Amino acid sequence: MSRVRRFLLAALLLPLFCLQLRGQEFMAGTYQSIKGVGLTAMFFTYDEADIVTLRTDFYGVLSGRTRQPGVCLSYTHDYVFFEREGEDFLLQLHAGAGGMLGYVHDYERGFYSAFDRELQHRRGGVVALTGNFGLRLDFFWRPVTIDFSLTAAPGVHLRTDQETGAMILSFYRNGIVQAWQPQINLMYYF
Repeated sequence: MSRVRRFLLAALLLPLFCLQLRGQEFMAGTYQSIKGVGLTAMFFTYDEADIVTLRTDFYGVLSGRTRQPGVCLSYTHDYVFFEREGEDFLLQLHAGAGGMLGYVHDYERGFYSAFDRELQHRRGGVVALTGNFGLRLDFFWRPVTIDFSLTAAPGVHLRTDQETGAMILSFYRNGIVQAWQPQINLMYYF
C-alpha cells in the first residue's frame, strides 16, 4: 500500500478511535479554499469543537508552477467566544489551536517571474502548529452549517535536495504566507 493511501486511511479512521468523542454532536462536509479542497469533520458541544480536515495542498498547482499537489491533515480544538442567535440562525465566532501534518511544497520566490516559473524544490513532510479563527453560521430550517475561517500554520518542512539527496530542514513559510487565504467549510449535521 502506498504511503499516501496509508495516510488517507489513517486520517479517515482517526475519529473512530477517539474516546473523547462520546456525547458530542457530529457534522461533516467539504473544505474549499485557494489552498486546496478536501473533507472536514466537526465534533462539537455547545461552546467548543474539534475540527479535523483532510485536504489537498494546491500551492504551485493553480499558478502553473507544478503538477504535483500535496496532502494535509489538520486538527484544531476551537472555543466559542461570541454568539448571536436569531429567529432562524445561530452565529458563532470561534478560535483555537491544534496541529497539522502533510506532504507539501513550500513557498518559493518567483511567482511573477517570466523565467523561473517551475518550483525548484521537491515536496516534503511538514509538521506545524495551527491557529484557527472562524465564523460559523447555522441555519435552523436546514441541517446545514457554513464555517468561514482563517488558519495560520507555523512549523517545519523537511525535504530532500534534488541534486545531492541531502535532507533539508527549514521553516514552513507557507504556513504564514497563506494564513490570509480564507477557507469555507460547508457541513451537514448527522
